[in-house]
Amino acid sequence: MYPKNKFFVNVTDIVSWLYCPRKLYLTKIKKIKQPLTKPMLIGRIKHNILESFSKSEQRLVSSISKDYDNLELFIIYENFLKKISSQIFLMNNNIIDSFHLDRQEIFKKVLDDFSEDLKIRILSIKKGLEKGFFKEQLWNNLSPKYISELKLSSDNLELKGRVDRIEINNKKEMIPYELKTRAGKIYHSDELQLTAYAMLLQDAYKKPIIKGIIESGPNKQEIPITYENKQEVLEIIKKIKNLINDPIPEMQSNFNKCRNCGLKNNCI
Repeated sequence: MYPKNKFFVNVTDIVSWLYCPRKLYLTKIKKIKQPLTKPMLIGRIKHNILESFSKSEQRLVSSISKDYDNLELFIIYENFLKKISSQIFLMNNNIIDSFHLDRQEIFKKVLDDFSEDLKIRILSIKKGLEKGFFKEQLWNNLSPKYISELKLSSDNLELKGRVDRIEINNKKEMIPYELKTRAGKIYHSDELQLTAYAMLLQDAYKKPIIKGIIESGPNKQEIPITYENKQEVLEIIKKIKNLINDPIPEMQSNFNKCRNCGLKNNCI
């Protein structure tokens, strides 16, 4: 729970600010909701599935009492995700039906998007099994260990967010990952988003976070967490918190951004 008297900036608000401050003003201050679309709903359901998975993974790994090959471990994880997905679908039955979404297609997308996560987890589990660890000992001795969809908040930063993936290696270093579905160029906004998550992690665990990873498709790029980027994040947080007092931001100069904006009819 976040204190009611505090205005917490979400890490995604920072990305929204960099894309279009006016749109952020309309959603954050004017409380104008962007109409829900199919991609938005699918993204929300996917996050719910992976968040539930992350909370339950320890129980799954701690139930492994014998050695399995990689394919068997993949099937165990796939069935586990299917069970969680069915529960999330049931909770969202009405809205899924109203958008005429295919549940099997949604699950396939979750599995496709999460396939890299499953591979790295299975490799880590296989190493533990080969060392003779099973059940609770297997979970306790996973190295590296991965956590997905971790929610964090900081009273000091007045910032909150949900990290896509965190790697905890054998040096007990914590490395945040920002996962992008698009391939290609990494933008400065991506680096600042990763930096904001690193700042949340450092505040929560009191450990220095010196680097992170931006994963775009099959490509991974290590990003240093710099003082300059941290200062820029803090400045943007301040600007977002001042939206309530400052004049409405100017209209977007790049009208290509406006064409597919769900709030373009409210932006006058």
